[in-house]
Amino acid sequence: MKNRWKTLFKSVVLAGVALSGTALSVSAQKNESVKQERLVQLDDLTFPEMIRSVPLDERSASLVRKFQEKEARDRVLKSYGGKNDCNVENFRNKEVLLITIPASKLFYPNETELRRDAEVFLNPIKRYLKDGDMYRVLLVMHTDNTGSEDYRERITADRSQAVFDWFDNQNLNTRYLFSYAYADEMPLNESTKNNDSMKSRDLNRRLEIYLVPGEKMAEQAKKGKIEF
Repeated sequence: MKNRWKTLFKSVVLAGVALSGTALSVSAQKNESVKQERLVQLDDLTFPEMIRSVPLDERSASLVRKFQEKEARDRVLKSYGGKNDCNVENFRNKEVLLITIPASKLFYPNETELRRDAEVFLNPIKRYLKDGDMYRVLLVMHTDNTGSEDYRERITADRSQAVFDWFDNQNLNTRYLFSYAYADEMPLNESTKNNDSMKSRDLNRRLEIYLVPGEKMAEQAKKGKIEF
C-alpha cells in the first residue's frame, strides 16, 4: 500500500534534486540523486521484497541477530510480551522482530478510526523511527474472511493508513515507515486459516509490525559494532 505523502514525494523529489544542482558539485549532485532514487524505489517494493531489502553477509547477520535479541529482551518484550494478547517473535532467521497486536486493541468493530487508547500499543514503536534507516518499520494489517472482498480490502487499507497517519502526526521521520494491507490473504496460522470460530477470526484480525534492519544498521554491523 502506498502512503499518500510518499506518492507526492515520488513525483517531485527527482525534480528537486535537479534544481539543486547549481548549489552542488557534480559529484555531490550525483550522490544525492542516487540516494533519492533509492528512496523512491523503496516505495515500489512489495512486502516480501521489503523484508529482504537490506542483505547481510554472514558476519553482519550474526551481529544483527545478537543485537535484535538484546533489543527484544531489553525493550520490546517489556512493552508487549505476554500483555494484552500481543505477541513478540523473531522473523527472517532472527534478524527481524515481529510484533503482533490484535486489531481490537486499536480499533472498535468495523471502525477505521483509532481508539483513543491505541497509543498505548503504538508509542513503543516511535523509538524505531527516530534514527533514519536504522530500522525499516513495516505495518501489515490483516482481517478475517467475513464481509465482501471489497469490504475486507478497504478496511485493512484504511486501518493501515490510520496507523501510518498516527505516526506521521507525531513529528517522527516516517520515511522508513511502510504500510501494507492484506485483507484475509494471510491467516495467522494453520489453525485459523478456515476462520471457522469466533476465536480464529479474532486472531486473524491483527496488525503486524516488522522491525527490519535498515542500511544504517547493516553498515554498522559491517564495521563490527551496532550503536542505537
